[in-house]
Amino acid sequence: MQWLDEDFADSCDFALIGLSSHLPPHRISWELNQRLDWHFRFNHVLEISQRSGSSSHAIFRFEEQESARQRTLYLIENKAPGGIVARFQGASALDYLIQVFDETNALDELMQQLRQVKGVNYTQELDPLKSGAIEHLALTDLAKPNAQAG
Repeated sequence: MQWLDEDFADSCDFALIGLSSHLPPHRISWELNQRLDWHFRFNHVLEISQRSGSSSHAIFRFEEQESARQRTLYLIENKAPGGIVARFQGASALDYLIQVFDETNALDELMQQLRQVKGVNYTQELDPLKSGAIEHLALTDLAKPNAQAG
């Protein structure tokens, strides 16, 4: 459906970084918070219907507002028991996705910062439209945070 593809392309106002790490979701978010002075907090769980049931993927959110820029990052568990969010461009081998809403487009700087974090083994820029995850990520910034996120 051509019109559906165009709608997803229009809603794709974010960049996508994949990263490989041996750490569980809460631990990698803690590492990023400690090393980069970010403040990821649990936001919600993304439920994805799979052929054999569903998979649950933790999502953490960090919003930064400075006079020069506004940036929102989502740390998304890509590989979870029973499913994967992003499947193409080598993303099926990546443990996490970082969805970047940033007006400055400083993606290279962000990737350099991520590479310095203990526990991050590898980073890769992904095309959101070709990653296989666009249908799950197109509306992430509209998702309501979990009331228990505290």
